[in-house]
Amino acid sequence: MAGVNRKHHLLATIALLWLVAASCLLESVDARKSRGSSKRSSRRPKGVNIEIYHPKGVMVWYPYRAGMELFGIEIFINKANQPSSSGDSSEEESTPPVCDICLNTTEVSYGKFILRSEDAVIRSRDHVYYNAIVKKTSGKAYVSRSNEFYVSESRILLGDMTEKASSCNGTTAVANLSDNDKRLADEIKLLEAILLEVSDQCQANRTKQLLLSAETPTRYDAKQLYQYVAGQLEQKLPAIDWNRTLVDAFYATNGIGFEVASTIDKLKVLKLAKALPDHPITDLDSFQTEDMTNDIDSWM
Repeated sequence: MAGVNRKHHLLATIALLWLVAASCLLESVDARKSRGSSKRSSRRPKGVNIEIYHPKGVMVWYPYRAGMELFGIEIFINKANQPSSSGDSSEEESTPPVCDICLNTTEVSYGKFILRSEDAVIRSRDHVYYNAIVKKTSGKAYVSRSNEFYVSESRILLGDMTEKASSCNGTTAVANLSDNDKRLADEIKLLEAILLEVSDQCQANRTKQLLLSAETPTRYDAKQLYQYVAGQLEQKLPAIDWNRTLVDAFYATNGIGFEVASTIDKLKVLKLAKALPDHPITDLDSFQTEDMTNDIDSWM
């Protein structure tokens, strides 16, 4: 029975690989059409990726874009996120908080700006927001502030940044496998790794975010909103392990945005959500022109 399940998993992974490859080609064609028909597309930069490790360590990466000279980040932990105000301000205005993690780089590795802090500590249940800093060549630096987000347990990775890491709440059952099952398991892992790599390379502008059509009774804080979304998703798609899959939740213009652990998880959610009445879950990337994400939203 285990061997049959692994074969099904292998076939599903191969199908996903073809799906991502086809999606990549379609997005490439759409991008060329967009460049040809638009005077100056103001496509918002996306892709601030934050990986949090246990017991310590934080890695942040952002895809290099033509003309970028520097990328930096200022992370604030358990500090009130006060929106920057332009206009009248009191002389007794409180001093802006100092960032707990402050990093920047001009070096590009594998097509990305990569920032690391091996001693940084962010824990599950912390409330975090950040300033992302982008500097163009021969230009000034632009700063975009994220919404505050609640650090869920599913966001934490066990292990060192320089080694393999696994989800903090992932449980692994060890079983005696036959040689054939071991080969199948290795093949599945390899294909899944290839799938993630292909997805990251060909869809640099795709996020791991989706949109839930729902409203909270009142304005929730980051933790309450995360718990509310987890409950809603569990009701709508109980087949998915949301303790592992759901990473973040945040308010959006047309509902509530949420982020999942990987692009594969996003594809699975979108596929299963098609069967739901009224289509309450959609791809947040479809809303290109609206300010709805926790990433850099514009060059400002």
